[in-house]
Amino acid sequence: MYRPRVGERVMVEVLPAGESYAGEVREIAEGHVMTLALPLPRQEDGALAPDVGIRMTFVRKDGLYEEEGSVRDVSGERTPEGLVVIQMNGEPLRTQRRDFVRRDASLNAEMDWNGARTRCVTKDVSGGGISLLFGEIPSVDEGNDFGISLNIPDGRLPIKAQCRAKYVREILRGSRWLAGSQFLQIAEEDRQRIVRFVFRLELAQRRPR
Repeated sequence: MYRPRVGERVMVEVLPAGESYAGEVREIAEGHVMTLALPLPRQEDGALAPDVGIRMTFVRKDGLYEEEGSVRDVSGERTPEGLVVIQMNGEPLRTQRRDFVRRDASLNAEMDWNGARTRCVTKDVSGGGISLLFGEIPSVDEGNDFGISLNIPDGRLPIKAQCRAKYVREILRGSRWLAGSQFLQIAEEDRQRIVRFVFRLELAQRRPR
């Protein structure tokens, strides 16, 4: 059975469809109880507080997993990071196959192919690959392998990976081309960064407008 581990990064969403917090598992106790370190700059409507329902999301190699529970205790809420004790309800369930969770996202990227570097932006991203937008006909064609440098907004260095172009097509006559690709080589830690970014987007889309 999959469950978060001490030191693992998780996403906690206040129910129903409230604020979300990225944090870390600090302690696991018997009876489905765990302590999380979460950023709690201030208390506000829908914020984490005792008896509030939550949904916790975490990543495994085969997909995204979710489990619901409720807050038992919050300490250190007046500091940038608080400790939140969560009572989980039961068993985590896989909600998405990881490599097929794809979301639209415009991220700066740089393609490296045949000794030349070309700046571009992503149209969508997933744990299995990305699609890239170009303002001119790209140098790669279907089946070509190329390097990519991808900037994820998590305050860390760009992700480096090797990709294979699955298709290249014109989408706006004379001014936009789209190249879809899959990852051939990518560090597992970097893949996890992409997946976490994608499910942050997914959580944001669930909130009421």
